[in-house]
Amino acid sequence: MIRNVDLLNYIPYFLREFREMKMIQNVIQPEIQQMEDETEVLFKNQFIQSSDIQNIKRYEKMLDMYPLPNDTLKDRQFKVLSKWNRMIPYTKVTLNQKLAVLCGQDGYTLDLDPDKVVTVRVALKSKKNFNEVKRLLEEFVPCNMGIDLDLLYNQHGLLKQFTHKQLSAWTYGQIRNEVLPYGE
Repeated sequence: MIRNVDLLNYIPYFLREFREMKMIQNVIQPEIQQMEDETEVLFKNQFIQSSDIQNIKRYEKMLDMYPLPNDTLKDRQFKVLSKWNRMIPYTKVTLNQKLAVLCGQDGYTLDLDPDKVVTVRVALKSKKNFNEVKRLLEEFVPCNMGIDLDLLYNQHGLLKQFTHKQLSAWTYGQIRNEVLPYGE
């Protein structure tokens, strides 16, 4: 309780002496004090570091976190705060860095169009990381932007170095969907 509410201070002096006013104030006082205490809890719960246990549970549910059985409230607040702060900033540079770690520098393409769509193409040599890239984008890209994620299949520009005889050794599915041995 931050402050103790005294309702008699809110009425004029000449009315404070009446027994009826004192009785009314005494009846209302506990309810007003309870509302003041609940307001204090709501104010504290706006911030992770001063949240109570129920609010920390709410944050953990939002962030898909599971506390350990022996975690204290302070431990849980710290873990929630650290995960909350990991999610920012949402910049193209940061996203490029994260994608480069997952796929390699030339293992993806990234494009942001004006229609608020993030377009990512994962190269065939990095397709084993496709699901991890999907998870990263779902966590990283803000909710007001769309995600267009697909594999970067082999295209004509890549295939023109091969002769028709070399290409006939593979099926259409292999030519399109697999990493081809370059420089044969």
